[in-house]
Amino acid sequence: MNFVKLNKHDIDEMLVLQDSVYEFLEQKEVLQKLSRSEFEQGVEQGYTAGVFVDDQLVALRTMYIPHLDEDEHLADDVQVPRERSIYSEISLVHPDHRGQGLQTKMGEFLIDQVRESGDFDYIFSTVMPSNLASLKDKFRLGFKIMRTRLKYNGKRRHILYLPLNTELTNHGEVIKVKYDNYDWMMNDGQNYIGWQLEGDFIDYYNK
Repeated sequence: MNFVKLNKHDIDEMLVLQDSVYEFLEQKEVLQKLSRSEFEQGVEQGYTAGVFVDDQLVALRTMYIPHLDEDEHLADDVQVPRERSIYSEISLVHPDHRGQGLQTKMGEFLIDQVRESGDFDYIFSTVMPSNLASLKDKFRLGFKIMRTRLKYNGKRRHILYLPLNTELTNHGEVIKVKYDNYDWMMNDGQNYIGWQLEGDFIDYYNK
């Protein structure tokens, strides 16, 4: 599978793909749609991956370099430098091309690009706790849940973190927490790292 870096000439197709994915979703709230200007900013920053089939954009994934003075900067939740942090932003796969692992493969491709740039030490992402498909993708890529809290005007989100130059380690006995046990995650989970998803349960270890 060949991935291409998207540019400003692909913006219209990116928006069409986003609409196609959004209309297919049963739970619309799992996708925070991006505006045209947000897609434009993403392609200008350069960390994008797209897949074309018969000249049609069928999958895309982007990274996003946040402003250093951005409100609710995710680096603050893990207490690492903002200037060395980048976000894993949006990933979209057309319904007709699901089941091929494109989301994760694009993620691996972009993480390699970020690592090779030498400009960043940390990648962050947020996931709505009920979005198990996105959560599985992040775990496959090596992300871990560092916190679960209210972000973006009261929306419940896992804050996931992938350090590029250090290895996270787990400690103590595993605690298995059902993926929808939000009270535990938000009240007690800040002392633990969410390590992996097994069935309906997330394995947590002491930080």
